[in-house]
Amino acid sequence: MSRRLLMSYVGLVYLASWSLQIAALRSPNGIHDHAALPWMIAGMFTPAIVTLAFLIWQPQTRGSLMWKPCWGMIWPLFVGVAIPTLIAFGIVGMFQLLGWGRSGWFVFNYAGVSVSDGPWVLGKGFQNWPLYTANVFLTGVWFALLNGAVALGEEIGWRGFLQGHLIARLGAIRGIALLGIIWSFWHLPSLLSGYNYPKHPLVGAFVLFPLQLVGASFFLGWLTLKARSFWPAAIAHGAVNSIQQGVLDSVHLSAPQIYEDVVRVALTMLVGMVCLILIVSAKRKPVVDELAPALVGR
Repeated sequence: MSRRLLMSYVGLVYLASWSLQIAALRSPNGIHDHAALPWMIAGMFTPAIVTLAFLIWQPQTRGSLMWKPCWGMIWPLFVGVAIPTLIAFGIVGMFQLLGWGRSGWFVFNYAGVSVSDGPWVLGKGFQNWPLYTANVFLTGVWFALLNGAVALGEEIGWRGFLQGHLIARLGAIRGIALLGIIWSFWHLPSLLSGYNYPKHPLVGAFVLFPLQLVGASFFLGWLTLKARSFWPAAIAHGAVNSIQQGVLDSVHLSAPQIYEDVVRVALTMLVGMVCLILIVSAKRKPVVDELAPALVGR
């Protein structure tokens, strides 16, 4: 796909999403109003809608959509749930050890965990470590699937379509990094309104969230390249929006909120760095290299 078409694609996605986010901001109580939710959900589907329009408008791009399910995507699906969950519990453990906060849902000891709150599939109460681990995993899978249904609206566009074209033009590192930046600023109206970072919206919008999504872009990009499909990325995205966010929201902080935000960014970037190394050092050529002649226009 030519540079002009790539810029047109990104511009249309931004125009559609920003319009819907601004509509959400005009709700009576702002972006946190229940009336804003339909606008926000609709905004999440703008990458998929624009992608569908491009596949119709530019039929030669249809072969570049990485959507087909296959057996090879099974283990990336589980990794996609496990990593966001581990990041959340890593932050909880770190904050409790450093005295920066404590979980409002869990009390940990050597014998097991007392679960006092939260939507856990295997229930609450005291659980030994094997039962608790199974409870966390099954709950993570369940909510990742539920939220993944909405995350599909983004991932069809970001990982399923745009990632391959950016890699074909710029290479894996620059292409996936640029995708992370595009993905971050796609959220800009919501970020500036304080949706993700209510106490520091400017730092969040222009520093923290771009760094976090570049790291996440390498993680989701690696899942997509391994599976040759966007489905694991959609499930991982769903896990971030559900179990990771839920566990972090339950933490009672004794340190400023920015501590949690910075640690989350750092751990996400660490995962992204590992995935970057895996992408670069992969023995086989990424699937997008095979598609490069069809993807790159003049």
